[in-house]
Amino acid sequence: MLFSIPILLACVGAVNARKLVTPAVLPTVVDPDPIEFIPDPTTSPNPQVPQFVTDCNGSSMCPTLHVKACDIAINFKVIRDNNPNYGAEGSNAPRRGECHGDATDWGCGILIQGPSNCTRTGNEMWIDYQDIRKGGCHHCGHKYWSDWGCVTTIDYFPVCGIWH
Repeated sequence: MLFSIPILLACVGAVNARKLVTPAVLPTVVDPDPIEFIPDPTTSPNPQVPQFVTDCNGSSMCPTLHVKACDIAINFKVIRDNNPNYGAEGSNAPRRGECHGDATDWGCGILIQGPSNCTRTGNEMWIDYQDIRKGGCHHCGHKYWSDWGCVTTIDYFPVCGIWH
């Protein structure tokens, strides 16, 4: 009986040896979701046009949002120039965003969120608004536009004028 165990192990090894596949015939694995590094344009020696991501998330009141109020806020209230007039809380920008609403029960705000170094011009905010809409967002949404966490947000606000 002791003599048959080494023979059995040798047979199993021989069977398994035939199943070995050389690396040349192994299928190549392509990562379907590669991570792409987006350089910080303020510190990168060769800044590239940063990529951005949008989503259509927002408060639970987004379905009640009047899109016309958003259009008024972005087209008539945003200061459309190339000065960084808009910034996240704690930035040196004079405004966080713009909001429009005809009553206290609804309003649409477009604002900058993220760390204090996130600032945007009115023209950039207008482009962000268009990108969010092109991304399929009818009511609320976000555009993530930097590798340090800056976001342009369209969302429902029950009262305009409290954060800008």
